[in-house]
Amino acid sequence: MKLFDLDDGDEDIEELAASPLFTQPVLQYGASLEESPFTQYGLLGRVIENNSMDGLSDDDAAKDRMLFFNATAPSSVFICGSQGSGKSHTLSCLLENCLMQSEANVLPRPLTGIVFHYDPWVSDSRGSPCEAAYLASAEDVSVRVLCPPTNVRQIEKIYSKLPSVKVETLRINQADLNTKRMMDLMAVSSVQGGMPLYLHVVQRILRDLRIEQQDNNTTFNYRKFKDRLLNEDLAAGQLAPLQQRLDTLESFMVKEQVANSSNKSAKRNMGKGIDWEPKAGQLTIIDLSCPCVTEETACSLFNICLDLFLEQNPDVGRVVALDEAHKYMTGTDECEVLTNSLLSNIRLQRHLGLRVIISTQEPTISPKLLDLCSVTIVHRFTSPDWLQSLKKHLAGASISLLSKDPSPSNGCSNGEYDKNSLVAGLNPNDFAMKLFSKIVALRRGQALLFCPSAMIDVHTTPLKPENGSSAKNGWNDDEGESVPEEVNPQLVKLSHGHMKIRVRKRVTQDGGRSILAV
Repeated sequence: MKLFDLDDGDEDIEELAASPLFTQPVLQYGASLEESPFTQYGLLGRVIENNSMDGLSDDDAAKDRMLFFNATAPSSVFICGSQGSGKSHTLSCLLENCLMQSEANVLPRPLTGIVFHYDPWVSDSRGSPCEAAYLASAEDVSVRVLCPPTNVRQIEKIYSKLPSVKVETLRINQADLNTKRMMDLMAVSSVQGGMPLYLHVVQRILRDLRIEQQDNNTTFNYRKFKDRLLNEDLAAGQLAPLQQRLDTLESFMVKEQVANSSNKSAKRNMGKGIDWEPKAGQLTIIDLSCPCVTEETACSLFNICLDLFLEQNPDVGRVVALDEAHKYMTGTDECEVLTNSLLSNIRLQRHLGLRVIISTQEPTISPKLLDLCSVTIVHRFTSPDWLQSLKKHLAGASISLLSKDPSPSNGCSNGEYDKNSLVAGLNPNDFAMKLFSKIVALRRGQALLFCPSAMIDVHTTPLKPENGSSAKNGWNDDEGESVPEEVNPQLVKLSHGHMKIRVRKRVTQDGGRSILAV
C-alpha cells in the first residue's frame, strides 16, 4: 500500500511545473512550496472574463487576473484568427517570453528559437519582413534570417530597416542530409496507393547507400546518390519529376559539394553550409519568400531545417514557430510530410524539451494539430465554418456549461459538480451563438483561450481534525488559545472551459501595425 501513499506537495509541484499557463494566485501558491515549480515564465496577458466551472471570479483584483506562460515546460500553442486580429503579435509576445529577459518575464536561461516564414506575394518591388524579426530591437536577442539564394538582395532590402538582423543564404551541407530527409524530400511517405516505379528505385538506392555508410562509418554522399540514380534505366517521364526535386534541393546546397569534381584540392576546400549549433537568445528565421520558391518547396525545406534544428544539443531549450502557416500548409504532399513531422514532434515534446507555436488565419489547416496542441488561442474571426472546426476539436468549444456553481441541493459536495449540468455538443440556440458572438466581437489583441491543463486558481478548504483532537474553528479548547487552522489547497484547472484574455504589449518594437490611408 505504500506505493499509493503520494505526497500531495510533491504532486502539486510536478503538476504545476508541467502546466503551460497559470494565473497570479497559482504563481503565489507555487512560491510558497518548498521547491518553486516556476523557474522561467513570462506575462502573456490579463484575464478579462472567465467562463469555466470554477476559478477566478469577476470581482478578483486586476493583479490576480494576470496570465503567465510557462517557458520551462514543453508545450504546443495554436493561434488562429482573421488578418489584423493580433495573431503575430501574440506569437511575438510568446517568443519574447522564451528568448529574452525583460520586465515582463523571469528567464535566467534564455531559449533558442526558429521561425518558419513564407510570403507567396513577395516580388522584386515589394515584400514585408517576418514580424518576429523585430525582436532584434532588444540587445539580448540575436536574429539571423536564412533566405533562398535566388532572393538574397531583395530579402536584405526588406530587412534593412532592422540593422541588427543578419541575412544569410540558406545552404545545406550534404552531411546534413540522410536517408529519412531524402525520402521526405521525395514525399515518399505521403504517396497514396501504389508508389511510382522511380520511387521504388530511390528507396533501393538509399537503402544500399545507408548500408555502405554504416559499414564505412561515413555520412551521406549526395554526389554518389545522384550518380547511381542517373545510371538507372528510367524513362524520361519517370526521371523528369525526380530531377525537378533534385534540382530544387541542389539550389540550396553548398555548390562545391554538388559539383562533380575530380580535383583533390577542390574536394579538400569544399564550402560549408549553415551552422545549426544552438545559442541561447538566438532567433533563426527561415524566410523562403521568393518568386522562385513554391509552397511545396517551402514545406520540404522547412521540414529539413526543422530536423536539423531539433537534432542539435538539447541543453539549450528550444522553441519552434510557424508564422502565417496558412500561406504554405495548403494540402500538398510536401505539406502533409511537414504536418506529420510537426505532429510527431508535438507528441514527443516532453522528451525533446520542445515548445511549438503555430500561427495561422484558418484553424482548418490541420485538425490533428488542433487535437494535439495543449493551448489554443482564438482571435477574432467571422467564419462559421471555422467555428465548426473548433467545435469538433476543442473541449471548451463543444461543451456548454449550463451551471457554473455547484449546488449542495443537487447532491454535490465541495468541488464537485452535477453531471446533469453539463451538456455535450453545441446548443445552436444558446452556447454556439454565444461563443460565436464572443469571437466576432473580440477587439484587436483580445482572444479566447482554450487550455484544459491551465492552472487558473487555488482553492483552500479547512482540514478535518484528526480523531481525538479538540481543535475546531481555529480554537484549541484544551489550551484555551487560538491555533492556525490547517487548510487543504486544491488546484483548479481551466478544464473544458475557456477564458477571454487581453494579450500584453510587446517589450520590443512592434512591426505589425496596419498601414492606413490618412
